[in-house]
Amino acid sequence: MRERKKFTIVIAGIGISFSFDRDLSELGVGEIDNVFAADSREELKLQVHQGHSPDTKNKEKIFDSGDTWALYKCNGRYVLQDDSLQSESSPSTFIVLEPDLRSGEAFILEDASERNPFPDPLGYPLNQVLMILLLSLGKGMLFHACGIDDNGSGYLFLGNSTDGKSTMAGLWSKEHAKVLNDDRIVVREKDGEFWMYGTPWHGDFREISPEGLPIKKIFFLRHGGKNSAVPKSGIEAVSMLLTRSFPPLWDKNGMTFTTGLCHHIVNKVPCYELSFAPDTKIVDFVRNF
Repeated sequence: MRERKKFTIVIAGIGISFSFDRDLSELGVGEIDNVFAADSREELKLQVHQGHSPDTKNKEKIFDSGDTWALYKCNGRYVLQDDSLQSESSPSTFIVLEPDLRSGEAFILEDASERNPFPDPLGYPLNQVLMILLLSLGKGMLFHACGIDDNGSGYLFLGNSTDGKSTMAGLWSKEHAKVLNDDRIVVREKDGEFWMYGTPWHGDFREISPEGLPIKKIFFLRHGGKNSAVPKSGIEAVSMLLTRSFPPLWDKNGMTFTTGLCHHIVNKVPCYELSFAPDTKIVDFVRNF
């Protein structure tokens, strides 16, 4: 049987490869059954070490989320550490990245590797923070959003917790539309258009897809007694995008790119604030709006 020590996941066209010191079968991994796993050129190569932590003496804190993760600089490299499952103040997972964010190492404690299913050994929250880091290099943005592929028409529904993203996903699914994701969507510019892509990180609605398509309309969700849509544009729409995104707050250049991208999006894609009642009538309302 051929030895296998590597796999690659691709999210929104961004490939991240994981290379292990041991054969994957020794780690209890057989076939990697995940729609985001693919043979593709990687933009980031991570060497994975299990059972020990990196040497992070003299690290300097760049950003601390408060209770889930923190970013440091150490010996010229970035150190991203998981603080969400601390045991006696010991993080469970580290990612050490070269300055260009094209290669690095992941250090995963044995108990952490048991919690995080393959092929996503990093687990929450580092998997998503890593994607935010990569996107901030002029590649795109990660949003709190539900993405719908309605027979080639792309509708992006943005909202924070309890705004109705998973509800919207369920309603469109009943009407035979494809749900890319109900909670995390990547937006990137491609061939002069803005595309949205599904991610592995879903909310209550578990249907996901790695596919992408151009965005036809953007809707900012709010609960209401009836279905209605109000156009939004300019600074107001930019602000509504930013407050429903995951911006790289620790990086001045990344924030400049992110805010600029929001301006480009609202200038290119029609945006609306959408009030909706939770029934399938909202589907026809959006289709015919």
